[in-house]
Amino acid sequence: MSQTISRKILFAGARGDFSAVAESLLRRGYEVQSCAEGSQALEKALALMPDLVVVDVDLPLIEGARLAQILRANPRTAKLAFIFVGPEGGEVEGFRRHRDHYLVRPFNTEQVLSVTLGHLLRQERTEQVTRQGKQVEGSLEQVSLTDMLQIFGHNRKDGLLTLERGEQRGTIALLEGSVINARVGQVEGEKAFFRLLAWEQGRFSFAPGIPADEVRITRPLEHLIMEGLRQVDELNAYAADLPRAESLLFLKVPLERMPRGLRPTTQEILVLLEYYQRVDEILDHCPRSDYDILQILRILLEKGLIEERREESGADEEHAPLLHSDEVIRIKDRFGERDTLLEGSTVKLVLFVADSDDIHHFVNYLQSLPDFEPDPRFVNGSASAGVHDLGLLRMGDTFALRLITLPAAAAAAPLWSPFCRRLFGALSPVGGAGLEVAESFFAHRADVPLARVAFSPGTADAFFLERGNREGLRRLLVFLLTQLTQKDLP
Repeated sequence: MSQTISRKILFAGARGDFSAVAESLLRRGYEVQSCAEGSQALEKALALMPDLVVVDVDLPLIEGARLAQILRANPRTAKLAFIFVGPEGGEVEGFRRHRDHYLVRPFNTEQVLSVTLGHLLRQERTEQVTRQGKQVEGSLEQVSLTDMLQIFGHNRKDGLLTLERGEQRGTIALLEGSVINARVGQVEGEKAFFRLLAWEQGRFSFAPGIPADEVRITRPLEHLIMEGLRQVDELNAYAADLPRAESLLFLKVPLERMPRGLRPTTQEILVLLEYYQRVDEILDHCPRSDYDILQILRILLEKGLIEERREESGADEEHAPLLHSDEVIRIKDRFGERDTLLEGSTVKLVLFVADSDDIHHFVNYLQSLPDFEPDPRFVNGSASAGVHDLGLLRMGDTFALRLITLPAAAAAAPLWSPFCRRLFGALSPVGGAGLEVAESFFAHRADVPLARVAFSPGTADAFFLERGNREGLRRLLVFLLTQLTQKDLP
C-alpha cells in the first residue's frame, strides 16, 4: 500500500505487546517508533510530530493520560490523536471522543491494527477532500464530519458544507475555517450544528467560496465540537427516558395553576405547549438545545404537569386515559380541589344492583379493561347483591373512580346517604327489578348524575358496555361529567 504522505505512529508501552502491530505498519510503509516509558514518549512525540500515538494507560514514569495532557498543552502537538489501551471500564481524563479511541486489554494484534489503519485512512481521505480547491463530495461513513471540520479549520477554508441523510438536508457555513452558521430544516445556529454533528451516515459536498450566511455562531470550532459531542453522548445515554420526537404532549394543569418559581426555560416550554403538541415541533420552535428541552420535558412528565400520548392508532389508543387531563381538572374543580391538582384523589361511581347477576355482568366488563384495578377484598369475597368496593378505574397518575355496588331495594335506603359524598354518578342496569326508588333518590334527593347501562345490545336509551370496548365507557363518563358540571355545588 503506497502512501501519498508518510504517516508517523508512535507506540508507547512497557509490555512489548505493541511490537507485532508496529512491524505490520512498517511493512505497509508507515514510519513507526516505539518507546517503553513516559519521558521517552514525550521526547519522541515532540521530535517526531506523529499523526497518531498508541499508548498504554499504565505507561511507566508518565502515565498515558498525563502524557496526552502534556502534549495537548503544547501548541505544536495540541491536535494529536491517541489510541489508549487499558483495562475494561477504564476512563481517561481529557479523552476526546471525536479524535481518540480506547481499546480494552487484553487485545489481539488485528484489533489494534484495524483501529490504527482505520484512523489513518480516514485522516488521509479527509485531507484529500479538504486540499481540493473545487467542489467535492463523499460519504460520511468514510470521512467523519468532525475530522473534516477540524481540517477545514486548520486550513482556514471558506465555503458551504452540505449534508444529506435520506430526505433530510443541512448546511454548515465556514469563513476562514470558523463555523459561522448551520441550518437543518427550519432550525439554524448552534442548535442546528449540534443536530448535524450527530449524523454519522449520509452524503456531503463542499463548495468553496465566501458563504452568504449571517454570522450566528461565534464559539471557537474546537469548543463547538466538544459541546456538540457532549450533547450527542448525553442524548444517547438517556434516550430511553426521554420523550420521543413523534409523541404528543398535553398540559395536565393550566398555565395559571402551575407551581411558582419555575425556571424561565421551563416557562418558555410550557407556553409553547399551548400551541404545539408534537415533541419535534417544540424542539424546532424553542431556541434552547434539544438536550436541554428534552430533559425539561422529562422532568415535567415525571412531576405530572404534562402527559404524553403517541400519535398512533390501534393498540396505543387502548392505553390512552379514559378521561383527558382537562376533563379530570373539571372533576377536581367540581369537588373543590383547585389547589391540589397534582395530588392523587378518587371520587365514587356507584352501580345499583338488584341481584348478583348485575355485579357479575359489570365485573365481567371491567375485567376486559386495562384501566381496572380490582380490590383484593372483593376478588377474594362473595358477589352477593350488597355493598361491594369493586376497585379503581384509573384515569391517569393522579385520579381514579372508586367503583361501588349498592343494593337497590327500598329496604336498603338507609345505606345510600353515606355514599353521596364525593359521588361522581350512579349507574342503573337495564332490566334490573325494583330500581326506581334508588334512581329517584340519587337523581332528585342527592342531585347526582344518573345513567342507564346495558350489558347486551339492543337498548336504545342506555349506554352499552361491551367487553373490551373502552369508547363506550368513555362516552358514559363524559355524559356523567357534563351532567355533574351543570349542577350547582351542594
